[in-house]
Amino acid sequence: MHALFDLAGKTAVVTGAGRGIGEGIASLLAEAGANVVCAARSVDQIENTTNAINAAHAGNNEGGRAIYHQTDVSDPDAMKALAQRAVDEFGGLDIWVNNAGGSLVSAPMVELPIEEWDKTLAVNLSSVFYSIRAAVPHLRDKSAIVNISSLAGLEPFPGSGHYSAAKAGVNMITKTLSMELGPKTRINTIMPGFVPTDTVKKALSMEDEDFIQLEKDLNLPAGRLGTPQDIAALVLYLVSPGSEWITGQNIALSGKP
Repeated sequence: MHALFDLAGKTAVVTGAGRGIGEGIASLLAEAGANVVCAARSVDQIENTTNAINAAHAGNNEGGRAIYHQTDVSDPDAMKALAQRAVDEFGGLDIWVNNAGGSLVSAPMVELPIEEWDKTLAVNLSSVFYSIRAAVPHLRDKSAIVNISSLAGLEPFPGSGHYSAAKAGVNMITKTLSMELGPKTRINTIMPGFVPTDTVKKALSMEDEDFIQLEKDLNLPAGRLGTPQDIAALVLYLVSPGSEWITGQNIALSGKP
């Protein structure tokens, strides 16, 4: 059974790896044996993630190694440099996780500043396009890409139309690329529900105690809100040999039907 989820010898890039969901993904992929490039704008955060991964696997032969690389996912040249760094450091590229994204602005679409529309699409949608162009020339056979989208890409959320539009675009990019990149590379998307990370707290102007009430109001069949580990576990499955017959899927991971 272990071989189905063994990533030893693989190289993975995870954007937005400095905290929250991205940190959880990078840590679990390394635990499964992959060498991981942790990317984000904040050097302090990705350095902390990298140090924690390397400390966890120091002195043993299990688990992969991590490095960090500062990047701006909305810059196509920066994404090319990120892909090249992975290849230069680890000799190849097998896994790419587009996790960076988000928007801290909530406004009706007719009142949304144009610059916020442009910024949101750049960070959440164009970044995925840039990453694909940067990564694909380096990806080896049986490689995998995972995009982290959102339920907002399926359901309307008043005040977040710009974000929803970007994530809906990611969902369609995934389906299109599955046809264009297969069978060499598989690509899937995860659409998380409510995961109370720092980014979500800021975007929704919520505190920890607010999520206690939200959990009661949602009354999820799973009985709780999500965690970064929930998302990371599905990422691991989608990039592992155990999921070689899954591609082009937009998978809701929300604790509900």
